[in-house]
Amino acid sequence: METRSEVRRKQNQQETTNKNQERPRHHPIFIIWGTLLVVLLMVAVTFNQTLLSTHFVDHEITHTNLSSTIMDTVDNNLSQYGISTSAISDKEANKLITQAVNQVYSGQEIELNLQPVLAGVNQSASQATEQYRVELPNSITSGVSNEISGAVNSQLNTPEVKQITNAISIAKIIDHLLVVISLIGLVVMVLIAVLRKFFSRSFSWIGLWSVIIVYALVNIFGQLIIQIGKQYPDYSSFTAQLSTDFHTQALNYWLFLLVLTLLLFIWRIFSRVLKRR
Repeated sequence: METRSEVRRKQNQQETTNKNQERPRHHPIFIIWGTLLVVLLMVAVTFNQTLLSTHFVDHEITHTNLSSTIMDTVDNNLSQYGISTSAISDKEANKLITQAVNQVYSGQEIELNLQPVLAGVNQSASQATEQYRVELPNSITSGVSNEISGAVNSQLNTPEVKQITNAISIAKIIDHLLVVISLIGLVVMVLIAVLRKFFSRSFSWIGLWSVIIVYALVNIFGQLIIQIGKQYPDYSSFTAQLSTDFHTQALNYWLFLLVLTLLLFIWRIFSRVLKRR
């Protein structure tokens, strides 16, 4: 026969156990791993859409003095063959730059197609000679076209450009691996959190820490681009614009993460209000 004190003691123990079970448990290891995966995913996606994107880099080059530097190299080689620098229009210059960027980001050597430029020069020469009724053989232009293209491309394919091409190829592989690994890891963690009924509680904290870390990284990377640009004064305007546009684009993805995090916290508050009612 149990005494009243023993019965009360058991009831108190049972109530304490029930409270502990109802109390939301924190999952620090889960939150740490989730934060790491979210940060890796955000960094990988940001770089994939900016510094590792041919469209982004092509836009940056064509809108800064770097395009003039590249075209100066082309013009200097063409002038050695008596071809005026005015032979290349701005539209053709942008096409050549886009072609070079696409080749570099594909891991290939730069092989600019100068046939449209040379064809334009040949056409201009033909029109000029028609006024004086003088015939010029096609071999004057066509015979040296390969030599001109080879000379221009060899000037562009410097050891530095080859190093950049290799670095971009490696960076793109690493970036794709990070995206795949982080996505798979996050999908598994979401399933675990949903099945154990702590999704909003854990992922709200994961989002909060990720927002703080990603914002810090965005500012660090932006400043790092500027610091690297200071080592190359000739490209200062290019690196300044690159840093600004990178920061702007990265903040767009950061804002998306911030909105998701706020929605998770709002959902937590709303859920608590419903439970109290």
